[in-house]
Amino acid sequence: MLQVQRSLLVTGIAVALAAPAVAQESDEWSGSVELGLVETSGNTEETTVSGEADVTRDWNDWRQNVLLQSRYAEQGGERTAERYSASTQLDYKFNPNDFVFVRGRYSNDDFSGYQFQASTSAGYGRRLWSEGDSHFDLSSGLGYRYSKFDEREPGEGDEREGAIGRLAGDFRYQLSETAHFRQEAETEVSLDDGEAMSRSVTSLQANVNSSLALKLSYTVEHDSNPPEDTERTDTITAVTLLYGF
Repeated sequence: MLQVQRSLLVTGIAVALAAPAVAQESDEWSGSVELGLVETSGNTEETTVSGEADVTRDWNDWRQNVLLQSRYAEQGGERTAERYSASTQLDYKFNPNDFVFVRGRYSNDDFSGYQFQASTSAGYGRRLWSEGDSHFDLSSGLGYRYSKFDEREPGEGDEREGAIGRLAGDFRYQLSETAHFRQEAETEVSLDDGEAMSRSVTSLQANVNSSLALKLSYTVEHDSNPPEDTERTDTITAVTLLYGF
């Protein structure tokens, strides 16, 4: 049974990553690539590098988003943070407001207590409000999550897996011709014991010119049942330079 569940997990992620074979001549990808770098020297020597690529394309009745993220930090010559994540979501749109989706995500954070985490889910979403470049989307679905621990956890062994429910929201608001606000939130809840993993990203973006922008973001990640000797909540404040296309 576990092998079947793991096969479903891998299959779901692979399906989401691949564009459907029925696609016609596709539109170009659009999105953004951003980079942040902070380096201090003197009494404190610290380097933090973060990067993100967030791209989407729409064609026919389909929409696909790919999100790649990385963060590395070093203080006094010692590594203090290193994390990489990749996610993708493939939507089929019945109309401009309603869609079904399949989604896959993989993350590797060397300081989280997990070797890696992977999940896949599928469900229904709706655009509740839209005006120009502003909109509000909600989606929900069911899926499966697998987590591999760095060390064996009491009562759990070296892994945790099971069915999940997923709820996500994406609110974007165009403040002016050169600035916009975005609030993203998502949670995955275990259907077995109610353990939840949640993430919220609040960001404000101001354009420098037609292609470049400055972005200020605040991320909160919460794990209701983390591995031993790790915190339930992580927060990240970042200022990055963004290139849009």
